[in-house]
Amino acid sequence: MKNILIKSLLTFAAMTILTIWLADWAVGFLHLPGGDFGMLSFAVLIGCLIISGIGFITILIFKNNYHSVYRIAILFEVLYLFMLMISGTNPFTYFTEKTDGKLLNLLLYLNSIIVFFIICVLNLIYLKIISFKSKKIS
Repeated sequence: MKNILIKSLLTFAAMTILTIWLADWAVGFLHLPGGDFGMLSFAVLIGCLIISGIGFITILIFKNNYHSVYRIAILFEVLYLFMLMISGTNPFTYFTEKTDGKLLNLLLYLNSIIVFFIICVLNLIYLKIISFKSKKIS
């Protein structure tokens, strides 16, 4: 993909979808009640949409600095982790108070790392396919 704006939109969309899916999976995995934690996926969606908007504006302003998917993914991760910190989600409270709600906070941070690695692996596979096709044509 040559166009940085399309590349950034696709990366933000993929990271948003994966983050929401993993947050929903974490709530289901922990069997948390829907009344307390049912809207977590929606809250993560709103947060990711805000992050994607801020990230897209950042890429529009600094277009020459964001030429790879890795930099775009790092931008999303930094903004997402900053959002989690601002919201008061502390992953280390699980080690002092072992409740399912505190484990969910820890899983939200772990999910962001997992999403980042998934995007990096998919980008690596994409780059290998493109380089193989360009060698085959030459």
